[in-house]
Amino acid sequence: MAAAEDREKQIEAELKSADLAIEELQKKKRALVEEKRTLRSGAPSPAELVPPPSPVSDKALEKTLNLLEWTGFKKKDGEWAFLKDRQGNIVEWLDSAPQFVEAVRKGKEVTVGKYRYRVSDDKFLNRFID
Repeated sequence: MAAAEDREKQIEAELKSADLAIEELQKKKRALVEEKRTLRSGAPSPAELVPPPSPVSDKALEKTLNLLEWTGFKKKDGEWAFLKDRQGNIVEWLDSAPQFVEAVRKGKEVTVGKYRYRVSDDKFLNRFID
């Protein structure tokens, strides 16, 4: 029974992540449609006026990261979650954030919301309050 409950929680988390990704794609589509409309009118495009948005917004990324199962460290402040599953693949919840994953795996410390994130042993994602 516990396995079914765990799977249900995982499905819920994946659905939330998919909803966030869909929302981001809809925003991107609206921006592209607007840019196309602007190009046809001859006015400067929004892309020329504003830097391009990141593929995943900070809020969406923060929500996705909060879906991970975080465990507090025993001897220091902060938390950890698995970056990879047992097969060595990046956990599914992070599929929607490839740029974030790439950055932290290259040893960069990335701040999202109130946390600083980094990877240890290319297996664990660590977070600390900023």
